[in-house]
Amino acid sequence: MSNIGIGIDIVDVEQFSHMPFKTKSKFYKKIFNPSEIRYCLRYKNPYERFAGKFAIKEAVKKSIPDKITPLDIETQHIKSKPHVKLKKLHAKYSFVVSMSHEKNLAVAVVISKLNRQDAH
Repeated sequence: MSNIGIGIDIVDVEQFSHMPFKTKSKFYKKIFNPSEIRYCLRYKNPYERFAGKFAIKEAVKKSIPDKITPLDIETQHIKSKPHVKLKKLHAKYSFVVSMSHEKNLAVAVVISKLNRQDAH
């Protein structure tokens, strides 16, 4: 069981909506990769997406013992489902991700698996 980890995080969307991207882009660029920013800004309310992606990143960090930064974690949506890729340690872990929004909250759960070849 030591090769499995779990992380959960919940984020208030207002934390992001109170910091408009146009005036706080430096803040966003410290947390989100360019592709994530482009994805979020495509939507009428990008702050729900930013909050969801932030929750995913925090849940990933909680699910593994390695120290990583938010920019080390790249989130993407494939067929409307969230996926995670690590820039460093990408071969070391696999992830299952679930995320949801409800009113002003975004929640994410991540299950990480230490891949066998790196478990030794």
